[in-house]
Amino acid sequence: MLVALSDLKVNVGHYVDLAETEDVIITKYGKPAAKIVRFDKEPWYLKRIPENVTSVEQLFGTLPNDIDLDDLRLERLSR
Repeated sequence: MLVALSDLKVNVGHYVDLAETEDVIITKYGKPAAKIVRFDKEPWYLKRIPENVTSVEQLFGTLPNDIDLDDLRLERLSR
C-alpha cells in the first residue's frame, strides 16, 4: 500500500497495524521513500529448515498427475 508521508504523520497507529498484514510504502513528494514491514520475532536464520526433502517433494505440484516416475527414470537413464 502506498501512503503519503503527511498522511502517515496523522495516522501512524493505523499504518503500523496495517503493516502486520502488508507492506506499507511511504512516499515523499510522490516518490517511494521508505517501507514499513512486519516485524518477525524469529530471525530468518533461526527458522527450521526441513532436513529430509526429496527431489520429488521439491517438484510437487509441477508435474502432471498422470505421470509415472518410473517411466521418467528409465527415460533419463537411457540417454
